Amino acid sequence: MNNLKQNNSIVYLTGAGPGDPGLLTLKAKEIISISDVIVYDNLISKEILDFAFFINPKVNFIYAGKTGGEKEKSYKQADINNLLLNLSKEYKVICRLKGGDPNVFGRGAEEAIFLKENNISFEFIPGISSITAVLAYSGIPLTHRDCTSSFTVITAHEDPNHPESTIKWDNFDAINNTLVLLMGIKNLSNILEKLISLGRSPNTPLAIIYSGTTSKQTTIKATIGSILKDLDKYTIKTPSIIVIGDVVNYRDLLNWYEEKALFGKKILITRAQEQSYSFASKLIKQGAQPIYCPIVSYEITEKETYNKSIINNLSAFNWIFFTSQNAVKFFFEILNKNYYDSRALSKIQIAAVGYKTKCELERYNIKADFIPKRFSFNDLINELSEITDLNSQKILFPTQVETCQGMSQQQATSLPGVITWPIYKANFINDLSEQTINQIQDGVDVLTLFSSNTAVHFSNLIKKHNLENHLTNTLIATIGEETSKTAKDLFGKVDIVAEPFTEDGLVDSMEKYFITVGAGRDQHLQRVHI
Repeated sequence: MNNLKQNNSIVYLTGAGPGDPGLLTLKAKEIISISDVIVYDNLISKEILDFAFFINPKVNFIYAGKTGGEKEKSYKQADINNLLLNLSKEYKVICRLKGGDPNVFGRGAEEAIFLKENNISFEFIPGISSITAVLAYSGIPLTHRDCTSSFTVITAHEDPNHPESTIKWDNFDAINNTLVLLMGIKNLSNILEKLISLGRSPNTPLAIIYSGTTSKQTTIKATIGSILKDLDKYTIKTPSIIVIGDVVNYRDLLNWYEEKALFGKKILITRAQEQSYSFASKLIKQGAQPIYCPIVSYEITEKETYNKSIINNLSAFNWIFFTSQNAVKFFFEILNKNYYDSRALSKIQIAAVGYKTKCELERYNIKADFIPKRFSFNDLINELSEITDLNSQKILFPTQVETCQGMSQQQATSLPGVITWPIYKANFINDLSEQTINQIQDGVDVLTLFSSNTAVHFSNLIKKHNLENHLTNTLIATIGEETSKTAKDLFGKVDIVAEPFTEDGLVDSMEKYFITVGAGRDQHLQRVHI
């Protein structure tokens, strides 16, 4: 074999874990962030693909997966190998992203051997296997000293009664071990009958876990005998993991993930795409399913980019008020285009409304001198006025064009020294995508609104696509007093208001809402039962 490398490319055979982006390893995140192309399989969750796009927006995605029982939707292994070979000639860093761990029933070794034979550099990036993670998210320990100290993992796509079956059922303790079956749905009845024939009790606990570690996780708890008897009454989908043994009984005590207040809730996010993921990631951690609906994007106001009367006279201002991340981002973009940096603010005091605004300032090494306890422009004015005379101060307020247009005369003239600077504008989409329309028609549990302008435009889009009836039972959740007022005018209600007015505050408020509703429902059921 020629040991000379064919090129400078490298293929990272990377384990993505079972679905929850939080279970990606640090190494996997690093590889995703530097990759030119990601070749992903059928087991990669949408949540992980969304995360990959968030940390590496320029990466190319190529699907190359296999779907059990659907050959027309499946890539042959030889085709995948050749795809990696061809991509190595075009890109330098290729991430071959596989569900779980690439070397646990993932054909990672087969692909590595092919790459080695073709003189292409590769590395294995281990991942958290579904064997342990999915069971943990279902509250089922693999082992417990009170019932079993060993387990067996079986790739169960083979018929156990087939004479050429590669599984040697007599070579492990099929009666006492915890058994974990992968890819076993198609042959489930044959496998369970085989276990009974080997002496396993029909009363042995069994669990089937679908789409583990994601918001769609579903767990069926039964016994070997009951599944065999009533298999048709269960809706069993793939990908699912089957676990058999007394450890399944611990689920009644240890189920934690599916007990989260937001678990399985579909939550629509109407923010700009670049701002959505930080909120979505918080929802994913709570077991919710974020639905992205970025109806707005933002861009700099070109005519203000070189407004010399302001830019060259920054030192004349006593304060600069920042009320959003966008204001900070576009302000410093304008500074940079005019060959200034943070030093231009050295003699100016800075006020920031909101935690995200504060953090965005810190990216430019600016620490806010004042942050109001409540997060609105009016609260900023009122709270700061208690400690300093703002009437004698010259204040720069860089903000959105629409904010300037929407300010009341009272707000605009409340402080004589305020210069309102419209440095960026919102661009709203004209139509909802077909995917978003379908998701709304399928049902949304919570609609989140972060600004009055977004609420107005979303309402118009809903009417345009005749979707009002599909949101009748959807909860409305808002951030901020102005947004809440606008939302109530448009939708007739506001069910959840963030407290405080932050992403974390909104998540906490939604959790409290569903916990309260759940407690009320349980009390009602108890009264009915009595």
